[in-house]
Amino acid sequence: MINLLNKYYEGFEGEPELVLINEEDKNKMIIWNGYFEAILDALLETDLEREGIIDDYFRHEGWYDDSPWKIKDIPLTIKQLNRFDLDKVNQSENIKIVLPSLVEDIIEFLASSSGNVLIEYD
Repeated sequence: MINLLNKYYEGFEGEPELVLINEEDKNKMIIWNGYFEAILDALLETDLEREGIIDDYFRHEGWYDDSPWKIKDIPLTIKQLNRFDLDKVNQSENIKIVLPSLVEDIIEFLASSSGNVLIEYD
């Protein structure tokens, strides 16, 4: 059974999307790319080591090159997302208001995934 969580893409149809896919049970989470990039931009502004998904984003590797792309270290990604700081976001209030719940939902999605998680980039 496929569970499609797309509330973070509603209203952005036709714009670039990013899809997190649990390879094991095919659950998906569809996100407007602008939200995802705002989260990663904010993480780049923290004192986190540039490794894992943050390094891939900084270098524009991974899902930018190959889609779908496997998140190599889910625990590291969760640890990084737990350090998300809304004060580091340089976006409009309309975007900022969504990001805390989105980060929580991404963390929950990753934590509940029993297998590989892929990123599909449009």
